[in-house]
Amino acid sequence: MSRVPDLESLRLLVLVGELGSLGGAATRLGIAQPSASKRLSTLERRLGLVLVDRTRRGSRLTSAGHMVSGWAQLVLDDVGALLTGAEALRSKRDAKLRVAASMTVAEYLMPTYRWFQKHLSARRRPAK
Repeated sequence: MSRVPDLESLRLLVLVGELGSLGGAATRLGIAQPSASKRLSTLERRLGLVLVDRTRRGSRLTSAGHMVSGWAQLVLDDVGALLTGAEALRSKRDAKLRVAASMTVAEYLMPTYRWFQKHLSARRRPAK
């Protein structure tokens, strides 16, 4: 079994934290509560952590659950940005993208300049 959590499980965890209810989170996602419980159990097993305290009065994130939920929200936000960016690229193929970065970032952290040049008609200009 892969240790990489799926996005829907991360979304479920974030909603459990926000709503304090596994049933409420399941309803919000349009899935049955037993399916949500199984999905959350699978996420806990994959990560090797107890993320949620389940009681008759609701569900609360454990301290580990709070930390993982915060990271999960960052992942979900990044996926949203990826989808928004991809849509922008699809709708505006001739748009210009201007990136400003130090040489360290430009050389080591950004994708290869040649890829940009080939696919996006990028022009390199040194910083002022």
